[in-house]
Amino acid sequence: MEENTMKSISHNTSDASLRLVNDTTVPPLKEGDVLIKVSAAGVNRLDLLQVRGLYPPPPGESEILGVEVSGTIVSLSPLAGSNSGFKIGDRVMALIGGGGYAEYCTAPYQCVMAIPQSLSFDKAAAIPEAYLTAYQGLVWNGDLQDNQTVLIHAGASSVGLAAIQLARVLREGVVVIATSRTEEKLVQCTENGAHFVINSKEKDFKEEVMRITEGKGVDVILDFIGGSYWDNNIASLATDGHIVLLGMLGGVTTPSPVNLGLLLKKRLTVKGSTLRSRSLPYKERLVSE
Repeated sequence: MEENTMKSISHNTSDASLRLVNDTTVPPLKEGDVLIKVSAAGVNRLDLLQVRGLYPPPPGESEILGVEVSGTIVSLSPLAGSNSGFKIGDRVMALIGGGGYAEYCTAPYQCVMAIPQSLSFDKAAAIPEAYLTAYQGLVWNGDLQDNQTVLIHAGASSVGLAAIQLARVLREGVVVIATSRTEEKLVQCTENGAHFVINSKEKDFKEEVMRITEGKGVDVILDFIGGSYWDNNIASLATDGHIVLLGMLGGVTTPSPVNLGLLLKKRLTVKGSTLRSRSLPYKERLVSE
């Protein structure tokens, strides 16, 4: 590759504006990296937060937005060339720490995946961050098992829809309940495989969950809401249940003091989880699964 500059999208946190930059330097290859000519990039909530100055990239990562991309490999470092199995011209999608909203980006070869021929660049770009986050939440953090019931809040979000689909195929007999605040989004949840949907704006999701599960509660909750949902989440969990906290759209504090006795009595597990700031070995293991 001969180009030294590229187009990229920059942002201004003071007014959350975006602008096209024509002379950004193409990122240099580090050992173990591949250089990707970007065809499409996903939009995630963390990008929207970063634009507002609320989610800075981890140290050492690009300030440019974009953490999941699809495109074509145009260059490989020696280590990537000898260990990755990829070559120039391969169609790939990648999980990156930043830099996706540009003509070119780099990615560790361990976080790069081949795109099936049946999948377009646009669709492939929506997979790495969303689906790996959902997989991590359901399997690694939530310990989802066969014949369990999972409650997925914000079911029509990118990770929510991915989680609905994955829960149906990763384990046998899983029942999926999804919540959202509009009927249009609930239709999306149903179309993507949710067995039951709850309009959390109009109904008490705790009461609906207990009705659906005949008083047992759910085994796993993927929660993007946080504080405002805490009490009802705890009440919705079955004994030995797991809450995986993936976001805080509803605030960082609970509406009432946390009753630790319920956590103890029901043997509950509450775990917060992120992906962008994880180590490369962690991401490599996640991608390999």
